[in-house]
Amino acid sequence: MRIALALAFFAFLAPGARAAALDVTAQYKMRALSYRNLDLGQDVNNHAFLSNDARLGLAVKKIVLEPRGGDDTTLDLALLLHAVGVSGSTAAATSPFDRAAAYYPNTQLLPFIENAYLKVGRLWGFPLEATFGRQNFRLGSGLLLDDDGAGLTGAVVRGELPWAGMKAEAFVFQDRNPQLGAPNSLTLAGLSFDLPTEGTWQLNQLMERDQSQQLVYGCAYAGDPDLNGCMASKALRSFTSVRYQISYGPMVFDGEAALEKGVATPTGPTPAANHITYNGNAQVVRMKWKQSLYRTGEGVARVSLARGSGDDRATQTRDEAFYPSHGHRYSGLERSGFGEFYGATPYDAFGGNYSTSTKSGLPQSASGLMVVGAGYTPPAYHGFTLDLDFYLYQAEKVASGPRTLGTEWDARLRYPIRDQFTLSVGAAYFKSGITTDPNKSVARKYSFEASGRF
Repeated sequence: MRIALALAFFAFLAPGARAAALDVTAQYKMRALSYRNLDLGQDVNNHAFLSNDARLGLAVKKIVLEPRGGDDTTLDLALLLHAVGVSGSTAAATSPFDRAAAYYPNTQLLPFIENAYLKVGRLWGFPLEATFGRQNFRLGSGLLLDDDGAGLTGAVVRGELPWAGMKAEAFVFQDRNPQLGAPNSLTLAGLSFDLPTEGTWQLNQLMERDQSQQLVYGCAYAGDPDLNGCMASKALRSFTSVRYQISYGPMVFDGEAALEKGVATPTGPTPAANHITYNGNAQVVRMKWKQSLYRTGEGVARVSLARGSGDDRATQTRDEAFYPSHGHRYSGLERSGFGEFYGATPYDAFGGNYSTSTKSGLPQSASGLMVVGAGYTPPAYHGFTLDLDFYLYQAEKVASGPRTLGTEWDARLRYPIRDQFTLSVGAAYFKSGITTDPNKSVARKYSFEASGRF
């Protein structure tokens, strides 16, 4: 807090500070959570706890650096503190919550710096905006890259191009691979182009330069087909995606398709091809239809489809499993994906198998994910809103047999007051498929949430 006050004080001493604006933001979310059968089989990994997610931010905006009439060069300074954790529980150190905990600098409800940046608008008098420091960042829909509330340190430059209303963005961040331990170094860099038409087309490019010691799953050396993976000293991965968004009357469509390429340098015994290659792909589609109903209000129907390629066991030194290091996965210590319990993405899920033979949470015999979801929100009744959703999960690749990972039913009742305070209760019922658990065990999640923001 002393840093934040000092930031505000020095900002107002700067030339042009009279035109500056001071913004203070605060957010808090408390969730009472109960999980049963997190291991999806034994029904022994059960947890109930209170989770906390708090933010406090301070920003000084529109500090005039160079007066240029209506196009002044301005400076914004911002600091955002973030704290996540659980009360009276060791859940953050327990699988599978430890995967989410490893993503954040701290999960003991002690503040860490999510944002600490300066932003320059109208740089050199051109329609450019440059942000330097620790900041939130999402590329496209988050399929390739999302900081998930942890923040990323680096630089982002955004600007308008002189053709067809196009916009461009370039970025570079230095971070770590959250799936790996030390030593760890991950550089993220890329570009994005927006082309407005009847909807909006977006082309995204991401490069990951990973210099961490890592195990490439699904890889095997010639003559040793039983090996679960190959050790690599570094990897260079490239992700390219195309996204299209349109809102047309009552219909909203958002779709993104991505390709992964790359190469890893092996250590230890040399594979037959002397290198390991990446060759994956993924697709995500979300559609929503709003319909006014007679005398009752507006209902919303939605459909979601997602697919991530799995690894082909026949290609011993090629990894076909689509897996970006910082794709969107988490919201605090919980999964954020398709399904309240399973929280699937095209590349991983909240499964019970985080062993040395898989990083996706899927059973060892399965790789890649396919998701089909459908839901409906009827018109609100006296301010209460009910969300109902169903999801079917399948593996994209399996060693043999069925591909079904499970099905899930979700229900949530919300009571929002404006856009600042919300109370909600929810329940999720997940039934394992044969691929996940031959006994088709059932897992459940119950939640109560109170959240507010200023």
